[in-house]
Amino acid sequence: MTAEDELAPALAELQRTHDVLPFLEQQIPAAEAKFRRMPDEMVDVLSTSPDFRPPARGGAPVWLQLEAEEGHHAVVIVARPEADGELWVISPRKAKD
Repeated sequence: MTAEDELAPALAELQRTHDVLPFLEQQIPAAEAKFRRMPDEMVDVLSTSPDFRPPARGGAPVWLQLEAEEGHHAVVIVARPEADGELWVISPRKAKD
């Protein structure tokens, strides 16, 4: 089973239960969201945070609030599928998908 296949039920549940989902400092329509492998640069930023604990491998997605400049914050939904153990994040679906 691929990571995408493993995450499909979690994505369907998020889309079923939410009209919009957070992606950093914006809200995106849930129907237009997709799990994508988290870029290495973003993983590096998360891993330097003393409060960050990776989601359980194969567990449910977690919602993370990240502090940004000037009191702002960003929210991401992160999952870690058993299939590859990598971090995946909800993001906008690109037009080509």
